[in-house]
Amino acid sequence: MTDYLLIQISDIHLTSEGMLFPGARPRDNLLAGLELLAESGLAPDMVILTGDLANTGEAACYQDLAEIMDKAVGALGARVVYLPGNHDERSAFRRYLLGQDADSSPINQIHWVGGLRVVSLDSVVAGEEFGELGDETLAFLRDAIATPAPSGTVLALHHPPIPSPVQPMARIMLRHPQRLAQVVDGSDVRLILCGHNHHESLGVLGSVPVWASPSTAYLMDVLSREAVRGLPGCSLSQIDLYEGGTTVNVIPVPLGSS
Repeated sequence: MTDYLLIQISDIHLTSEGMLFPGARPRDNLLAGLELLAESGLAPDMVILTGDLANTGEAACYQDLAEIMDKAVGALGARVVYLPGNHDERSAFRRYLLGQDADSSPINQIHWVGGLRVVSLDSVVAGEEFGELGDETLAFLRDAIATPAPSGTVLALHHPPIPSPVQPMARIMLRHPQRLAQVVDGSDVRLILCGHNHHESLGVLGSVPVWASPSTAYLMDVLSREAVRGLPGCSLSQIDLYEGGTTVNVIPVPLGSS
């Protein structure tokens, strides 16, 4: 089985103002993370951006992100996969990141690198913070993984099908995760990647490992159980898939003091 290296970047939350709250500078953080990757010598096969890419769905932020990632792809030599989160606006997302006609239908995609299949699903419910996979999306997934891929499948979506210890985040996780579990049960899905929580978390859905990545915009204080408390910080995820196994590691990104 071929080895694959994936980089996951989640919850970028780009803003036209350049700041979310004091100390949280999403664009600067993203650039610092990409610079760290370029300097590391890593050669990822794919970079997966798991939603909440623009904080309020501004078209200018998607245009900016596309330019940033195009430049980074040239340096890293990787394919880029974009998928939406609850902060994103589907029409602008499609137009500026995917080069498609603007519409509000679910953004479900299949990407290949060698024999590895990456399926990205749209878990966004319009006007809501929680996620859900509609019948159309589950049917898409069922068809996509009906035939096993040579190197298996990685599934990506924004909302985790596992709860966060931060209760407000647990209340806006993926609803009805058992519906997803039924589709992936017995399939070739090796790993489920998601974001949304702004903190790293490992769990299982049925027998499939689930990885919730930390964010590049800011990090969540997991000890603040009853309230959302964001902390300045930035991290990426590194996913290594190899014969017989998978490993996931967090890449902390050093940030300037300004």
